[in-house]
Amino acid sequence: MHTLSLLILFLALPRCVLGQAARRIAIVGGGPAGAASAYFARDELQQRSIQADIHVFERLPRLGGRAHAGTIEHANRTLYYEQGASMFIGKNLHMVDLARRFNLTLCPHPCTLHPADTQESRDDPVVDAGMLGAYGIWDPLPGPVAGPGRWAVRRHGDQPLRDMLRALWRYGGLGDLRRVRGLTSQAVDQFMQSYGQFARPGEGIYASWDAYLADRPALQQALYYRAAELYSHGSSRISQRFLREVVSLATRVNYMQDVDVVSAMGAHISMAAESDEAFSVAGGNFQVFDRMLGDSADVHLGCEVVSVEREGSAYRLVTKEGPVDGTFDTVIVAAPLPLTRLRLPDGLGDAGRAAEVEVEYVRMHVTFVIGRLRADLFPADGLRLLRLVVTPYGTTQPFNCLSFLACLDGAQNCGRPDGLALFKLFSHTPIDLDRVFAHVQWHRRNTWHAYPRLEPRNGNKYAGGDDSGAFSLSRKSLPPIVLDRVGKAGVFYVNGMEAIFSTMESQTVAARHVVRLALFGDKASV
Repeated sequence: MHTLSLLILFLALPRCVLGQAARRIAIVGGGPAGAASAYFARDELQQRSIQADIHVFERLPRLGGRAHAGTIEHANRTLYYEQGASMFIGKNLHMVDLARRFNLTLCPHPCTLHPADTQESRDDPVVDAGMLGAYGIWDPLPGPVAGPGRWAVRRHGDQPLRDMLRALWRYGGLGDLRRVRGLTSQAVDQFMQSYGQFARPGEGIYASWDAYLADRPALQQALYYRAAELYSHGSSRISQRFLREVVSLATRVNYMQDVDVVSAMGAHISMAAESDEAFSVAGGNFQVFDRMLGDSADVHLGCEVVSVEREGSAYRLVTKEGPVDGTFDTVIVAAPLPLTRLRLPDGLGDAGRAAEVEVEYVRMHVTFVIGRLRADLFPADGLRLLRLVVTPYGTTQPFNCLSFLACLDGAQNCGRPDGLALFKLFSHTPIDLDRVFAHVQWHRRNTWHAYPRLEPRNGNKYAGGDDSGAFSLSRKSLPPIVLDRVGKAGVFYVNGMEAIFSTMESQTVAARHVVRLALFGDKASV
């Protein structure tokens, strides 16, 4: 009878019930920020021989958050497509190093075919779209529902000398590119200072994102103004044509925001992605975060945390199924608070203090299609299409961008308008498939809050309107890192860094900074 009673009690407990340990850390969210928080917390504590019990709570039945891969079978081959965070660059040291540490395969983006899935013959119908030219800006022009429009820019990639000469003529030389790359390099170099800090115990501990920015002036400046303002001002002035065709192309592809809306920081990061080699992980980028969590934490999938409550000098978590057993010394929120229903101590996130964490996210429609394009969609000039087709600055119809992921009619037909292919389209509204495709064999639609609106902290123009580079100190607040404190225990927020910029890499860097603050904020244990 006693055994039966214990069994009934066990079955009645919420499935998020946990055991006790010396140092207990709860992480809310199993995406890039959550996985990195668990991984680096475990690493920091192991280096100091400190025992810990780390638990990750993820409301979805999978890990990876916005890094999520899908698959489709075609011609006895498995095609992979990234539904969310799709690529990273060589300067993203965490992503590159961790992928290699976990023996994952890096391949040039887009990575639709797994390298282990070798082609059976030279006549294989499935071909990676990387063989196509780089990009084109296609203007659909006003008029009929379906029409050929015109190509504003075409960069074929297979003839780099021709592309370079055309660019030199169109943009009046290399001056604009050099100036933009100079601005971009300053910002990226200051972001990369974090890696040096991580190599030294006791550094990289910031109580706020303003403290993080304090010795990074290029990042501060880039956050104050829209890209169109900073890139058109003073010694950094570039031509409107370069701004709207090159810089805006990058921001539209990376953040679906034009240069007169996005912060200069968003433009810097987008241009850095355009000037460095882009990678994906074969089989899906989510694998990096899945492996990071491997031995770092106990993972609780399908377990949504709805509130964090103080209990004495610690914190208790409550899930939709009930309270989690035991309390935690440290709680790290690694999910965008504006997109959750999480209640925090003192009502943070409720009406009274919502402005402290409020960041608006872009609602983005991603459509994947296996099909054939309309014959009258693009100008009929006999040339192959480009791997990436982007509509011009200010244009949202019929899409923001269209990219070939894989050609399914063999190499000869790759990039031909009537060739069968796997496509990926970004748009602000649902795609009208009949406007773009003559034939659709398969399609899948996803809607994401993919990244925040990267609004400048100062909505005004430059102070005085001169070339001095002076700017006003009036600014929007960045989301806090420390959400609550009880003695040495606390609740910390990683995703506030997305108000600066948002990538998989930046989330891992933010997590590492936040972990150091959460564990060693007083520096007594460093």
